Order: sequence, then structure tokens, then C-alpha cells
Amino acid sequence: MSTKYEKITCKRVLGKFGFFGTRFWTTYTFDPYEKCEFNCVYCNTCTKGYGDSLDNSIPVNVKLNAPQVLAGELDQLKRKGVLRMGIWSDPYQPVEGKYRITKQILELLKEHEFPFAIGTKSDLILRDLDLISEASRKFHCCVALSFSTLDEKLGKLLEPNAPSPKRRLEVVRRLSEAGITTGIWLAPIFPYWTDSEEEIGRTIETAVENGVNFVLGAVYDNRNPIKFAKFLEEHLVQFASKYKRLYARDRPCHYPDDEFYLQNLAMKFISQCQKRGVERFLPHFSTRKQAWLFYLRNFSKIEGSPFVGFTQLLNYLSPSQEILQTIRIRLGNHGISKAFLNVFGYFPH
Repeated sequence: MSTKYEKITCKRVLGKFGFFGTRFWTTYTFDPYEKCEFNCVYCNTCTKGYGDSLDNSIPVNVKLNAPQVLAGELDQLKRKGVLRMGIWSDPYQPVEGKYRITKQILELLKEHEFPFAIGTKSDLILRDLDLISEASRKFHCCVALSFSTLDEKLGKLLEPNAPSPKRRLEVVRRLSEAGITTGIWLAPIFPYWTDSEEEIGRTIETAVENGVNFVLGAVYDNRNPIKFAKFLEEHLVQFASKYKRLYARDRPCHYPDDEFYLQNLAMKFISQCQKRGVERFLPHFSTRKQAWLFYLRNFSKIEGSPFVGFTQLLNYLSPSQEILQTIRIRLGNHGISKAFLNVFGYFPH
């Protein structure tokens, strides 16, 4: 039985989304669709407001008027930012093949030379390869493919309707070869079974081999505990009790309770990125305070510190984010701009 689609309208496209200020270094965020057909077991996008499981009677909402709304906003806009698509749902999930809302938005952004960043798991993005490649030669745009594992069998269990990890690596390679700034979201990293240095390193190394320009990382965010608990009981029962303890307390973004674990994971992620020669990387923290404390405590432990630690910390300070993003937008692909931003490791994504 195929997923049902329901047409809705939106009032804004260039809306700000401050809650994820520690995750997305962009000014604006927008999802062309509400809910997602990929049905990843660790995500609550599909189930929000509909219980703990996705069935095909729950429609994916299509923001049909989004291109028209965006056209009006771009005509009146006084100050550019970076628009990030792919926050709560995938902009290239199967519904995009029918309604092409994402493509229409990208065409408008290209026409106005308005910077954008895309997060996706889908190989459908290759349909718009030429469009994104042409835009990237004129102004800032980037794409990040999301990975929770490279294991094909585990990937099928975690992300039943998404393209396989192998196929996503092919997408990374194709985008990179087309000259597009391309990275990966190593997210979620699952405590106890995908959080070892070996596992993290293997994923980053494979991504580097396929041409990534940046790597982002985030631990599992338990926003859908009922559904995920059922998954663990069925497939990974040996971890079920550990997750109950680790995620016992309600934290911002539903992160693990163990502060030491979070700090240690961030260090593992950073060290593996540096070991594989990745220059642009960022671990995700649930709050800015958590990020500041991490870098203050670990300046001497990060390779290349204190400078590397300092430049990483700047990405978590709102004033410096605004300044660096403004430089990126106004100076575009100018060599001076690129060199300056590379020094500070900044990449609005």
C-alpha cells in the first residue's frame, strides 16, 4: 500500500529555527514536506502526533505553495542568509519525485544566488545534480548525506525505506566529482554499538575515500523512545537495559544522561576526523554551554590546539557565526574569503 500525500499551504519559507542553533550553522531552515517516508526507527518525524509507528494511512504533507511563497520573500528580502532544507524530513524522499517542490525551490535560489544547504539520505538528489553544481560555482551551497552505519543489513533495519549506505556513498562521490561541497552527517552515533573509535574511523575513512569535504557527528537523540525501545527488544535486546539507563532523564534534545560519555564521544569523533585528514569537522552538542565547556576542558588534548580548539569554539558563538556567514555570502567564492574561512574551519551547513 503506497503512502498517501496531502496538499497543504505554508505561510513562510525563510523561517528561522533557533532550537537547533548548535546543529545547523545557517540563518534559515525549511522542510518542503511534513513527515517522512523513510521511516527510520530512530526518528520521530514520521510518528509525531500519530503514536509510535508509521502506517501508510498517515499522509505526507506537501507544501504545495512553497515555491510561490519563496518567490515573494526573495523579491522583498534585504539581507541574505543560508537556507537549510532537511531538518525534520527528507527533502528528497519519494514524494519529491511526484511534486518536485524541492527542485522548484532550488531553481529560485539559484536564480537569486541565494545560499543553501541540503541534508538528505536520498539518491533522488542526483536528479538535480546539474542544477546544484551550477549554483555551487556562483555562490555557497553544500550537501550532506546522512549515515548511521555502513553495514547494509543493519542499515536496512534502521532505515527501512531509505537508499542503502552503499548507494549513498555513490551519491557522495558523484556530488563531490561535480565540484559540490559535500559532506556526511555521521548521525546518529549509537552508544555501545556504533560508537567505537574503529567504527567511527571506518565510516569517516570511507567517506573521505569518496570525496567528502566535511564531516559532522551527533550521538543518538532519543526523541522516539517507545518505537526505539521496541526496535531494541526485537533486534538488539542486549542493549535495551543499557539504553534505559543512559537515556533515563529527560535532557535537551533527549541526549544521554552521562556527561562524561558525551565528552568522550566528542573527543573520539574529533580525533578520528583529524587522523583521516578531515579539516572541516564539527561534533554536535545539545547546548552551546555544553560545547563551550567541552572545548575549554579539552583545548590541550585536541591536535593542533589551542588554535584548532579556539576556531571550533567560534562556531558555537552566535556573533562569530553571523560574521563568518556574512563573509561567506558577500565575498562568495573569492579566494580571500575561502582562505579566511578555511582558517576558521567555518562552513554554513
